[in-house]
Amino acid sequence: MSRCPFGTSRTRRFIPWASIAIPGIGWLLFGLYPSVATIGYSFTRYSGLPGTPLNYCGFCNYTTAFTALSGEVWPAIKTTLIYVAGVTILQTAVGLGLAMLLNRPGRSYTFYRALIFMPQIFSVAVVGTIFALILDPVMGPAENLWHGVFHSTSAFLGDNSLALPLVMLVNIWMFSGYSMLIYIAGLRNIPKPVYEAAALDGAGKWRVFRHVTWPLLAPATTVNVFLTAMGTLGEYALILVLTGGNFGTKTLGLYMYDSAFGGNSQLGYGSMLAILQFGLTLVIGGGLLFGLRRREIQL
Repeated sequence: MSRCPFGTSRTRRFIPWASIAIPGIGWLLFGLYPSVATIGYSFTRYSGLPGTPLNYCGFCNYTTAFTALSGEVWPAIKTTLIYVAGVTILQTAVGLGLAMLLNRPGRSYTFYRALIFMPQIFSVAVVGTIFALILDPVMGPAENLWHGVFHSTSAFLGDNSLALPLVMLVNIWMFSGYSMLIYIAGLRNIPKPVYEAAALDGAGKWRVFRHVTWPLLAPATTVNVFLTAMGTLGEYALILVLTGGNFGTKTLGLYMYDSAFGGNSQLGYGSMLAILQFGLTLVIGGGLLFGLRRREIQL
């Protein structure tokens, strides 16, 4: 019997099926089943504690969210939209600026790019703890700097007007390196003859960027905006570490986490919030893809 790279000719036909079956079983157990279970739990008053009954109640959680507890749901949605819009716009702008600055050959620029990308490999717990210490209103370096410049004190993450912008800035600092790399890849895909033609026409740096670089970076912008928005929509871990959702920073994701796994856990209500967040993600993600892809076609 002839030998094949991956076994005999008799056994090699089972290898593709095995390679599909193993990850498929993992997806069924850890992907599809939790998703279906979340939909089922959203129609119950299940607390999530072992041994407690499910208490099927139909659309009671959805009714509660849009009536009696709308004072908590709608502020969480509003905070989420502000958080997503702010992080997406600023992170995209910062990533583009860094890409334009560091898209040069040389070991030093490679080092700078690696240094800027490095925060993304840190865990959220590490980043949150570091910035919580930096922004400590009593002994933190930021407090000493603030007092030296303005001769006053600030609560920073304990201030309702500063907490959300500060969390957004930490998020941008952590992930702007990823946006930078996407834009660098986009810049390196732009043909050099296009710039040569612009130079022959006498176009300055601003005109070249506006009429050549920025339009040809449309695919990279689509990827950056979409990935940043979708990742930020489900963000809760960084906010949980920095503020615990207090001082106007409770997003829909954190509200879902508190409802499902907090001290007074209500897994059924938290599952409903997860479905609501999924619907919001579909609407925003679909709208972004439609608008950005249409912009690419027009350019």
